[in-house]
Amino acid sequence: MRDCMFAVDSIQVGEFLQANFDERVTTVSLIGAGMFSQAFSFTVDQHALIFRLNPSEEDFQKDAFAFQHFSAPTVPIPRLLRIGRFDDTRHFAITTRCPGQTLKAMDERAVRTVVPQLFQTMNAILHTDVSGYMGWGLTDTTGHGRFASWTQYLLSFYDQKFAFAWPELIHQTFLEQEVYETFFNAMKPLLAYCPTEKYLVRGDFGFDNVLSDGQHITGVLDWADARLGDFVYDLAYLDFWSKDIPYGALWQEEATASGNRVPHFEERMRCYMLHIGLQGLAIAALTANKPSYVRIRERTRAVLQPGRRSHGEG
Repeated sequence: MRDCMFAVDSIQVGEFLQANFDERVTTVSLIGAGMFSQAFSFTVDQHALIFRLNPSEEDFQKDAFAFQHFSAPTVPIPRLLRIGRFDDTRHFAITTRCPGQTLKAMDERAVRTVVPQLFQTMNAILHTDVSGYMGWGLTDTTGHGRFASWTQYLLSFYDQKFAFAWPELIHQTFLEQEVYETFFNAMKPLLAYCPTEKYLVRGDFGFDNVLSDGQHITGVLDWADARLGDFVYDLAYLDFWSKDIPYGALWQEEATASGNRVPHFEERMRCYMLHIGLQGLAIAALTANKPSYVRIRERTRAVLQPGRRSHGEG
């Protein structure tokens, strides 16, 4: 995980919770931090809860929407108990705590054990009825997409937390024009294989955002990147960032065995993995993270090679 800017500590969080939530709050502990966010565990009268900090209130509102509209036995989403303002720059959310640990915290052998359950959760997400939602791409707080088509969204490389334009990135950062052009020119023709059917897409499915107790998927967290589009994108995300597990191949084997052929699966996977790689390169360049840039560049190059396996970061 990346270090959170302007981080607060457990003592500050405990004092805030005791003053603004429940004076019985105890055992506050930092459990994770990202570039913009922090997460803490705490207890109230032996009930385990989670406290999260984020500059974006919208992220938490999307979590609340997801719980209300998408939660199911096979898609366990934490209940959001309260949203509010923590300080001048951050909002907080308090949710129930799901048992288990993140896939990222588990070893490869343990993760492989729950891959069938992970795919079951993906199946439940992709079969969610989204026919009543308009638009495509990244959703707003009411579940509607922000773009007129899935292709338009992909070509925009829109990211709600990072605004950028490719020419400026190439001119002002270490992003290499040849690298950008190679990956983009490889991705663009593959857009023709994208389906017109609309699915609920988790966006950054797995790793830090999925919990398991070793037998079941116990939590699907953080719906800020939910979108409307092609469900294969979630598989591409898993495959791109996985170090050792070939999620795409495993999914295809399972689909073939059950007689569910996915049209143009390889082309769609390659398209989305190139998109994920390009977006990752842009963020690495924007944040001046050269080691991450190099890893993502090499992983994306591997997408264009036969076999398409390389080490990711996740």
